[in-house]
Amino acid sequence: MKKLLWMLLAALPMQAIASDDDPIAYKCYYCTPDEMETVALAQGVGTHYVYDAYKLTISGYTVHNQDGALKAEPFEKENWLEAQFLGMIALYNPYNGAMDKYINNVTLLAPNTEHGRNITDRYMWGQHLTALNPHHAEARRTVLRYLTEFNELSFLDTTSSGGKLLKFEYMLDGNHPIGAAISFSTRSDSIASFFFDHDSRQWQYSHSSLPQNHSQTPLQESREDFAPEEGDTVYDYRPADDPWVKAFVERAKWANIPVHGQRPFYNHVRITCKRAGEDIQCYIQ
Repeated sequence: MKKLLWMLLAALPMQAIASDDDPIAYKCYYCTPDEMETVALAQGVGTHYVYDAYKLTISGYTVHNQDGALKAEPFEKENWLEAQFLGMIALYNPYNGAMDKYINNVTLLAPNTEHGRNITDRYMWGQHLTALNPHHAEARRTVLRYLTEFNELSFLDTTSSGGKLLKFEYMLDGNHPIGAAISFSTRSDSIASFFFDHDSRQWQYSHSSLPQNHSQTPLQESREDFAPEEGDTVYDYRPADDPWVKAFVERAKWANIPVHGQRPFYNHVRITCKRAGEDIQCYIQ
């Protein structure tokens, strides 16, 4: 298992990990040059970057102590930093403050499939990425490579910046990573979510989801997810959701959970998973 992990890591493009030299961008909304300089001075002695999301500009300042007072001197910012800044700002959502990229209609061959199989089974979607899938590691590696090579996310490649990667001040607590959501060509309702880890410089899998009751519901990643609490957990599916019912039964099989009853074709389906201690049983109604 350890050997396999090293092989998977070796197959991914490697970048430098985060360091104390990573530039931090401090905000100054719709600012004059003097106001941007004031923001830089507020950070104390050192090299600081100040950005204006409205004007789509970022400036660099060196702050030093001169005769007992702080002084900020602008310097010409690096080309790679400008590219990283514009790439991140292009993803910025002013309504929720997140930086996310939605990628639609992605077509990737699923692992352990053959070209002669039915087209809906041949191509990847969330079912292949869930941790319950025996081939999920290979599936995730494929998507991670796809994200690494995706043109609109290429600004995250630090090979031209000496390993440095811009980070906005509000991201310093690690709770606001850049995200990517993928919808798949043959299962467009299935969304796979990833986030970019600034520290490791790598994309990480978060979860996959399917629509249920007018919202996206995460696919099960573990046995406990089928019935997270004692008692009943109910899953409702519309007649058009037959592929999702089939996939649910397959995930339950991977989790060693019995599913009792027959799956009706093109009809409303309710699946109730009952939990008593560590025992989980699911029933099709």
